[in-house]
Amino acid sequence: MSLLARNTVITGYAARLPGAASVDDFWHLLETGTCTVTQVGRDRFDPRNFYHPRPNTSGRSHTFAAGQIDDVWGFDAAFFGISPREAAQIDPQQRLLLQVVWEAIENSGLRASDLAGSQTGVYVGASGLDYHQRLLFDLPAVDMQTMTGNTLSIISNRVSYIFDLRGPSFTLDTACSSSLVALHQAVSAIENGQIDTAIVAGVNLLLSPFSFIGFSRASMLSPQGLCRAFDASGDGYVRSEGAVAIVLQRDTTAREPRARIMASGINADGRTAGLSLPSSPAQATLLRTIYRDLGIAPDDLAFVEAHGTGTQVGDPAEAMALGTEIGQTRSTPLPIGSVKTNVGHLEPVSGLVGILKSVLALQNDLLPRSLHFDTPNPNIDFDALNLTVAARAVELARGPGRRLAGINSFGFGGTNAHTVIG
Repeated sequence: MSLLARNTVITGYAARLPGAASVDDFWHLLETGTCTVTQVGRDRFDPRNFYHPRPNTSGRSHTFAAGQIDDVWGFDAAFFGISPREAAQIDPQQRLLLQVVWEAIENSGLRASDLAGSQTGVYVGASGLDYHQRLLFDLPAVDMQTMTGNTLSIISNRVSYIFDLRGPSFTLDTACSSSLVALHQAVSAIENGQIDTAIVAGVNLLLSPFSFIGFSRASMLSPQGLCRAFDASGDGYVRSEGAVAIVLQRDTTAREPRARIMASGINADGRTAGLSLPSSPAQATLLRTIYRDLGIAPDDLAFVEAHGTGTQVGDPAEAMALGTEIGQTRSTPLPIGSVKTNVGHLEPVSGLVGILKSVLALQNDLLPRSLHFDTPNPNIDFDALNLTVAARAVELARGPGRRLAGINSFGFGGTNAHTVIG
């Protein structure tokens, strides 16, 4: 399912990311080639109780490397008209998202009161319930506001409720592709004339050892504690947290567009060799529907922001799809990179982090370098695929023609998403 977008623009954005309390901070760490991955802090849980250096140890994770934001617990409840008692029962993901959405609305040149009562839609990518898991061990603390505070559906509904937004409001969980799938749904609604404005967001917080243990036992987490996208020594990914919110508007109502959505598409792998194994043919099919069927010229791409987790299965599969459907049809090699090398893998938020990086790169005429790339993965024939990893920053020249960027994402259950901006 792919669509050519003709009327949708990005007018505002805001973020809280590891090492970056604002969008300006985020661009600074990208521009300076900074990696902000650290270790899980003891304000979340004590990782010493759940660590073991030997992989596949029952009930233990071999790593707690993580990208973390500052002050995950802080929240001005009164500002949003929430009582302190209710705030304590609300998942910090909801609380964080309210703050970031408020800032994104301001950044778009709007006021929250401008949107109150309107058909503005809210589309959120989220998949974690770490705060809920903590409450399972403190059942006497459960009260009348626990359920509305700790379900995925309410993450989006809380935004609609607080800001009095009357359009579609739902939370999408397709694992790592969640927020880019949410973006696709919002773009579809605007292009079809259902709404004029949408809030698209993603949020993820690391508050429980549960998923660390699960992904460690599944051999998905990097023992090195780094996302080494497309590198020979890539051995897994690093879990990360944060939130991104963007404001989409129909171009006839937008005040000052920051970027334009050119095309968007989603599909699924179907049956593969394993549920969590990516399908290069399915990803290639999605890219084909966008760049061939919709007529987006691959030579117009300045770069592709890849999913690029740094795994020995995912990276070659993605590179093969990007190369066969885009790289080999171009007159010059296609630059690719991954923001996960800077801030880790934000899981359901990762697609919107890629969108934000790409918007900033086009604005600043610079594709920041992709970190931790020393030796090309021998399972990827970069020359034959006409791909080049942006191991150094790439200047993006302006010209008379279109200058586009592709953002790629796929979930470990098989849902793929791709967006083109310009």
